[in-house]
Amino acid sequence: MAADSWPAAKDELLRHVEDAVEVRRVGEESAVIETAHSTARDLAVLARRVPLVFPRHLTNVVAEYDHAAAGLETVIDFLDTAIREATTDTQIALQIWLSGKTAYKFSRHDAWEAAAQVLTDRGYQVTRTGRPVAVSICFTPKTAIVGVNRVADSLSSWPGGEVRLSKTPEQVSRAEFKLEELFQAYPIDDGIADKGTALDYGAAPGGWTRILAARGYRTTAVDPGDLDPRVLALPGVVHERTTAGNFLRDSTARFDLIVNDMKMSPDRSSRLMVDSARLLKPFGVAVTTLKTGNHHVLEQVDESFAILGAAYDIEFARQLRHNRNELTVVLRRFG
Repeated sequence: MAADSWPAAKDELLRHVEDAVEVRRVGEESAVIETAHSTARDLAVLARRVPLVFPRHLTNVVAEYDHAAAGLETVIDFLDTAIREATTDTQIALQIWLSGKTAYKFSRHDAWEAAAQVLTDRGYQVTRTGRPVAVSICFTPKTAIVGVNRVADSLSSWPGGEVRLSKTPEQVSRAEFKLEELFQAYPIDDGIADKGTALDYGAAPGGWTRILAARGYRTTAVDPGDLDPRVLALPGVVHERTTAGNFLRDSTARFDLIVNDMKMSPDRSSRLMVDSARLLKPFGVAVTTLKTGNHHVLEQVDESFAILGAAYDIEFARQLRHNRNELTVVLRRFG
């Protein structure tokens, strides 16, 4: 989970995981939840159904080592046993990450190379990604956590959910990373033929509009401010120099996709999206970010979901790695 969201993440897990025994933080962005019988697969199902918004990555913990008593060699030597107890698959994605400042005297790269060599020598085909089973090692200030899990039940195929996106020359705002990450995490394009039409509220300077246009959407960018000239020059981009409220009041257009990353309270953002449902085609998709801050987060999420439920099914909701004190929600308009 995000480091700043630890208190809310813990409360969320204790609220929804009925057989939770204990949730304890072990690193800056990592925690261990002990349950009576639930596995990572059970939590993955729960996370998608409820949804749980704070977990970014899940694995079944099979070992935990005190860093003062166990070095890298000890952790690596255990991997073969852990894998054989969890799966018969010999094709493994090896994922290693750090959670906070650790006392270990090696880099993540060195740890991966050493572990991969041991596993290769023992008959495994090891890659960093693209395999159905992931072996995880999370190094924290006090412990080393070893996990084995199906990638399909991990919520993210990236190590620890640490999605890494690189800035490109075409990028006009860092906010683009949020939408890029969402497209990787959830297939919001599904069911939209030939990508179709999109509406971007609060578009300036045009980062989200650029991402949508690059994916083939004919995009209406709504903002009284200026768009980056590079965005305005893209095929299919139309700039409506007005506020979201005025556009909503006057427009008769219909869209396949509406996105909203404006800086407003979660309840206001949710009400705007409910009012905007009439601009969506039946079963159209909406994406909004809810700026919860750090106080009374779960209460704000509950209120927002209740508001949004008047017009939408909530298909996906998560605090993505590129969200800061906010979460991203994908909505499907009722038919």
